[in-house]
Amino acid sequence: MRDAAAAAVRAGLQAPADPFEPVRPALDAVGAFIDRELSRQGVAFGEMGRHLLVGGKRLRPALVLLCGALCGADPEAMVPVAAACEIIHMATLVHDDLIDASETRRGVQAVHTKWGTAASVLLGDHLFATGFSVLAAYGDPAIVRLMSDVVSLTCAGEIDEQRAQWDLEGTEEAYFRRIHAKTGHFIAQCCRAGAMLARAPQAAIEALARYGAEVGTCFQLVDDLLDFTADERLLGKPTGSDLRAGVYTLPVVWALSSPGRDELRALLRQRPVDDGLVEAVAGLLRAGGALEHAAGSALAAARRAQDALCAVPANVHREHLYCLAEDLVHRVS
Repeated sequence: MRDAAAAAVRAGLQAPADPFEPVRPALDAVGAFIDRELSRQGVAFGEMGRHLLVGGKRLRPALVLLCGALCGADPEAMVPVAAACEIIHMATLVHDDLIDASETRRGVQAVHTKWGTAASVLLGDHLFATGFSVLAAYGDPAIVRLMSDVVSLTCAGEIDEQRAQWDLEGTEEAYFRRIHAKTGHFIAQCCRAGAMLARAPQAAIEALARYGAEVGTCFQLVDDLLDFTADERLLGKPTGSDLRAGVYTLPVVWALSSPGRDELRALLRQRPVDDGLVEAVAGLLRAGGALEHAAGSALAAARRAQDALCAVPANVHREHLYCLAEDLVHRVS
């Protein structure tokens, strides 16, 4: 019955040009709030923060706002909490780029390449402190605990990923566990936080958290797929970045347990991982169906996210959440 209901809702939807349209004014206010918070801490933090915000999708604060508004909350009243979630996300990006030695982020220099390692570490720490300070001032203590758990699990996922570098024996189960820790859980808790701010029934809170977890899975799967298929100008960073770092995402993990794995294993043992090797691996993944498998997994996650919305009120915000899940499958950057 639930699958039939979800299919009926999908069939009746027209994808909006802007999936965040119902909360766009509040989402714009999130950006202004972040700028004020960072600027009041000094010129350097304000400059680095604005640099980091360039090109950001702001998925996490948008989901706080959409899920809260779906359950009856005023989006404008949720701006501080939504902004805090984005500030905490910004902190993780700064530290991720430093750990991964990424030179670019969203088409511009990564913070550590522009201002140096020390400034990057300090900015990340400052962003964490700022995000939690805002939550403490504006949010429910339960939401502070939610976001504390998010940071802890994100760190655990990063450690697991570091330990799995260059591992040719990785499993899909381990991969999905890592992306839940690094992406899915954070997005799930943003959805949960919005519903909690609206004092939604527990059933709706849990349904929106399930939606967020699946949206996060979809988002990360597509991100990992784009690392092999995207136009670098749209992606904002070099393709093959994960492969060069010895991080094997779903296309590689799946192909390593499929026919043709011996040829792939031989390629993956080669060093250094240059452009030619990345293209050779991508060609094997394409020919063997690994990229198609990853795309199918992303679509399945989006469908599970949409199915979860059958348990929440039907309104314009739910429609936009449905369409957002669909849009994520087809994004190109």
